[in-house]
Amino acid sequence: MERPKTPPMREAYELAFRKAGQALAGSDLAAVCRRTGAGQNGRILSVSFFGARVQIRLPEGQEPEGQEPRGLPEVDPPELPLMEKILVLHYLTSTAEAPVSDRLVSFKNLPGAAFYAVPYQKRGPGRIARRFGSSPEEFRRACSVLGWTPEQFGDLGCSFDVFPRIRGVVVLNLGDDEFPAEAGILHNEGIVNFLPLEDVAVLGGSIATRLTRAL
Repeated sequence: MERPKTPPMREAYELAFRKAGQALAGSDLAAVCRRTGAGQNGRILSVSFFGARVQIRLPEGQEPEGQEPRGLPEVDPPELPLMEKILVLHYLTSTAEAPVSDRLVSFKNLPGAAFYAVPYQKRGPGRIARRFGSSPEEFRRACSVLGWTPEQFGDLGCSFDVFPRIRGVVVLNLGDDEFPAEAGILHNEGIVNFLPLEDVAVLGGSIATRLTRAL
């Protein structure tokens, strides 16, 4: 019997995970930790992701120069979605040296954002607006369950740390008889120094998922 084929998107994610894992395994881990705020214990790195500790165990040993490192990293918790494991690895393999600015910007103000604007809106802010646009108390409760901090943005807002160098703020404007609800997500201005723009779009969906599942 012919084995079922892996869906193309799954293959793409697995390839991205493998490439990022190999890049991290061959990196100067002490420098990685200085740049990103991660911790190190030998070949094990740990980093805060949405306030929870994620541990990355890198394969031991190095291949000869010019060859890829052996094996793939083990990520704990293992049930973390593959897309989010990739986010963690991409964050750790960023080459940013300067600290991220405290100035907050929306996705549309990031360079090149127009290309990803529609899927980003659909998977991130749009879901938040639909779920909580007429339910302010549920939005407050979801933020509280997640441990996110209330903020004075829009009608309702909350802030949280995505990674040690990346902050997020969700802004919710409630709907009424005249205007539909709207939501937005803000990040540090320099987020693209730590994550590719496509990852920032994926991150919007992760934020929406956490809020909608918190209840």
